[in-house]
Amino acid sequence: MRRILVGFFVVLALVFLLIPSGLWAGGDGFAEKIIYTQCKNCHRFEGKPKSRFDLKAPDLMWSGVKYQRPWLLRWLIGQEDNLYPNGYRWDKLRFSGKHMILMKEEAVVIADYMEKTFHDPRVKKSSIDLSTFTEMEARLGALIFREYSCLGCHQLKDDNGKKRGGPVSVDLFDAGNRYSLDWWTRFAENPQDFTPHSGEYLADISPRKLRHLIGYVMTLGVKDFKFYEPWKAEPFKIADVKRGAKVYKEYCAQCHGLKGKGDGPGAKGLNPKPTVHADLPLSDFPINYLYNLIYFGGKSVGKSSNMPDWGLTLPMQSLADVIAYVRFTFKGHKE
Repeated sequence: MRRILVGFFVVLALVFLLIPSGLWAGGDGFAEKIIYTQCKNCHRFEGKPKSRFDLKAPDLMWSGVKYQRPWLLRWLIGQEDNLYPNGYRWDKLRFSGKHMILMKEEAVVIADYMEKTFHDPRVKKSSIDLSTFTEMEARLGALIFREYSCLGCHQLKDDNGKKRGGPVSVDLFDAGNRYSLDWWTRFAENPQDFTPHSGEYLADISPRKLRHLIGYVMTLGVKDFKFYEPWKAEPFKIADVKRGAKVYKEYCAQCHGLKGKGDGPGAKGLNPKPTVHADLPLSDFPINYLYNLIYFGGKSVGKSSNMPDWGLTLPMQSLADVIAYVRFTFKGHKE
């Protein structure tokens, strides 16, 4: 009997040792203990934003609205690489220490606590709806990323998986799986609000370009991101050729001419000259190409920048109607 009891207590002790400590510590109490005795040695969880040069690691007082939960859990259990190729403090030559690794159950408790506790009143619901974000917008966002020198500090990956860009700040090739859209939108409006005097700059950028840039970053690393295809939406199902003729007369004819011969009054002095629609089989052109050409302008599809982007001017129904009109009217020199 004594041997049985000894064996029982040995097994019971092993069970206690194998069960993650977080399960016995009790939710918020365990999270607070870890955060304020270990995480706080490097990260700040309260106070006003400070320059990176006064910090040891990124501020986490807004971490509850900054990260996507699946990524945060992977980070806490050690399944994500270091976000800063040269360490958070690039100005100091030192080896990056290993980040604390939690067990999965413990990570869940920490993530729950962070989501409940660490908010930022400046972070509101994003005005950007990714369910209406198009592939062309992502392409334009990629161009803006380079135009505004983002690649100077942040790394991306090319089509071959090779890292490109300056390894000074956080890498962004998996940003779409890491950040929340709400936080990224507010951060992009003015990074200095979160990391003052740290190399981030406030770009002179329009709201529309900002949408393209933010949306592009939020697609990075996301497998099979589902881009919106507006030409499959309701306005195109009820497109009307007669209404489209009126739109063509009001907007397109000034350069392309009333009959699409490229002889509108705006054509004078233009080089290259406006496209002669009457010579083209626009009825055979892919509808997505015509949509992007009209909505985002000629330069978006490799054509003349003289062709304006009408996306902010024409309501979606008018755009659908004028596409229906040009496809119905201009069929090239077919017999």
